[in-house]
Amino acid sequence: MCGLRQLNGIADAKGLSASPLKLLWQREMSKQVRFLVIVLVAAVLLAGVAVTTGAVRAPWKEREEPAVPAAAPSLSAVELVNGRPHTLCVPEDVERSLGIRQGDRTLIATARKPEHGKSLVMPGSTMLDPARIMRIRARFAPSPSSAEVVRIGHVPDRTSGTTVFREIRSGDHVGKGDILAVFHSVDVGNKKNDLADAIYQLGLDEEILKRAEAAASAVPEVFLLNARRSVEGDRNAINRAVNTLQTWGIADTDIQAVRDEAENIKRRQGKRDEDKQSTWARVEIKAPEDGVVIERNVSLHEIVVDNTTNLFQIANVDQLSVVANVPEDDVPLLEALPPDRFWTVRTVGSEPVHGQIDDIGYIIDPNQHTAVVRGHIENPHERLRAGQFISATVELPRPADVVEIPIDAVVDDGQQSIIFVETDVARHYYTMRRVELTDRFERVAYVRSRPFEQDDRTREEKELGLLPKEPLREGERVLQTGAGELKAELIDKETDAKSEIRNPKSEK
Repeated sequence: MCGLRQLNGIADAKGLSASPLKLLWQREMSKQVRFLVIVLVAAVLLAGVAVTTGAVRAPWKEREEPAVPAAAPSLSAVELVNGRPHTLCVPEDVERSLGIRQGDRTLIATARKPEHGKSLVMPGSTMLDPARIMRIRARFAPSPSSAEVVRIGHVPDRTSGTTVFREIRSGDHVGKGDILAVFHSVDVGNKKNDLADAIYQLGLDEEILKRAEAAASAVPEVFLLNARRSVEGDRNAINRAVNTLQTWGIADTDIQAVRDEAENIKRRQGKRDEDKQSTWARVEIKAPEDGVVIERNVSLHEIVVDNTTNLFQIANVDQLSVVANVPEDDVPLLEALPPDRFWTVRTVGSEPVHGQIDDIGYIIDPNQHTAVVRGHIENPHERLRAGQFISATVELPRPADVVEIPIDAVVDDGQQSIIFVETDVARHYYTMRRVELTDRFERVAYVRSRPFEQDDRTREEKELGLLPKEPLREGERVLQTGAGELKAELIDKETDAKSEIRNPKSEK
């Protein structure tokens, strides 16, 4: 600053203009101001970082000494119990550090009998009950160009807001006796004509026989025998025609109408009613029972030439079949149930439905190793459909010779299942025991409680030092937590004890 003033004085003394010097002075001032601002900002940032990290305590905060965390009790305080194999004495402070004791609560579970049996869940699907599917066919043995569909049944359609009638299609409900289709069948018409002719001919032959028997002494015996044979032949022709029409599914009312017309022909001395006979080729296919049309394979004016084709399929869906797959290992469990086996079926969009198992298949799938289980469920509101994925649950009876403990109490290393049993409450003694798990679930495990007759360890297991299996009895108490840490500590201490026995320390 002083240098600038000197420069201004020199400039004035020499008579120079002050404008360039002023500009130089202003530039120097702006540089110094920017430098001061940068220094202040850096100082503020450093102070904030120091306060945040705790390197510098803020003056407005109370000066508190940091709390020194208490050292957790070491597992080295755990001791082996002399005279009790695989038993540890765990001090109370170690129990608290392992979470065995939490305040007044102790995480020790009591082995008890299972309250419920195992739930066997089997995947599967629903299907139509084969016994409730009606296959509608043209049973009148049509020959080529002899049966034509002249009408398809109609049902009311209210989707447009007004009631209109349309042709039956898949998914429609039909009632017993509803017309599905109408055929014009030459074969049926001819067979009805044969029935009418046989009835009319029977009347004539019976009249001939009656007169011949009245004048038996005046006519040859051969004539009388022929008259009787003709009557019997007419009766057989009537029976054949009626049986054929009934086999073709022709209604009894239609057959009776042909009988009545034949009697009228006799009264009219052989004169026929052409209008009535023109309807004899008409065949109505009706629904035999209530149900849902699940298949339609015929259209208007179609010529039906194969009586093995399903024209319609109608299913009663008030009851559905269920097919599930059970693993072959669980088949004996199902077979051990009483004959009235029940299951609960669950699927998407429906409440659980109770049903009954009908049979268990004898063939095991070689790929999936499962057997097929079949049953049925009620479907009164038709909410379920065939082909839906389901899970069928069977509640098996409570198993015997097992006890239930929390799954967290078990330490499984792939070779053996280990638990710690509380053997002395007052002294905090816990004994490691190898057990046999019969079933594992999400929260509990079933442990065998029946004594073992002998040590079933293999030679390899004995060489590895695995413990013999022991039962877990009802009422015994097991640790729910800390079993893994105690197992490791027990193995270390037992290893050290064995080493000390083999290599005792020399006395000084």
